[in-house]
Amino acid sequence: HACTGSFQAQVNQHPLQVTSLLAGLTLRPELSTTPCHWVWKVIAEGKVGRKCASIGLFFDRNLPLGTHDLLANPNIKIIYNQTPNGRNIIYHSGHFQSGQLTLLEADIPNRRLRGRLGFSISALDFAVTEGEFDLFCQPA
Repeated sequence: HACTGSFQAQVNQHPLQVTSLLAGLTLRPELSTTPCHWVWKVIAEGKVGRKCASIGLFFDRNLPLGTHDLLANPNIKIIYNQTPNGRNIIYHSGHFQSGQLTLLEADIPNRRLRGRLGFSISALDFAVTEGEFDLFCQPA
């Protein structure tokens, strides 16, 4: 779903230049036991320097406002994807050594989503910091 608003983050102190932003509520069909399970999905694609990169954020529609630890949190998944020199690098929240998502607003009727995020894998010298999003999603 197209959306308006902003998504910004620093990847190893370099800004993610967002060129495409998608967000919305979506069903998670892979959870076949609960086919009506809704999640927020945010995909920010762009570049870090000359490398293509994207951040995907998926979390339970019922996630309460406030700060959540990303480690071993079944209700939040984050995927970072980067393609330097044609090689694909994918990190997901199962790999993170630290990270938090702070949900400031998740207004389902008005499709408004605001929050902050950051995560890192210190063993790989990888960190996403100053992540902020403020989005208006189009209805499905």
